[in-house]
Amino acid sequence: MKSSAFRVSCCITFFNLFLFCGCGNSDVRPDLQTVEGRLTINGEPAAGAMLVFYPAQGEEFDSRGSRPRAKVEENGNFQVTTYQSGDGAPAGDYQVGILWFDNPDSSTPWNKLGKRYANPRESDITVTVEEGNNQLTPIELEDVRILKRPVRRRKSQDADQVGE
Repeated sequence: MKSSAFRVSCCITFFNLFLFCGCGNSDVRPDLQTVEGRLTINGEPAAGAMLVFYPAQGEEFDSRGSRPRAKVEENGNFQVTTYQSGDGAPAGDYQVGILWFDNPDSSTPWNKLGKRYANPRESDITVTVEEGNNQLTPIELEDVRILKRPVRRRKSQDADQVGE
């Protein structure tokens, strides 16, 4: 009787060790530096725009391929987040991509900046995150053409009314 209880106890112990130790994410997170900045487009705060920071050399700092990012507030300011709100980014050089959707909650959001700033290699926006607290030089984009969502034309008649 003792031997079967001992076996069950051992099985539960090994299962818990496997579950909590063997399956956990062993990915070590890098040290993060606080990063704040400001984004204006054509002299106005780009409220709601998303900035995504891509390591300039293409290296990954964790196995998940995490990207520091920031959402621009109504006043144009932003705080960079990598894992948790406002936690910052690892020190290093970054190329920045910007997406600015007309309705981000839509099933078909429209990027008001088109492809020009979406691709960080083509945006020509670079930043350096140093050790410690970082207040980035304001990102001021001028003479940017804001794209409007194309208007979808409706048919003036239903298909079954054609020819009447």
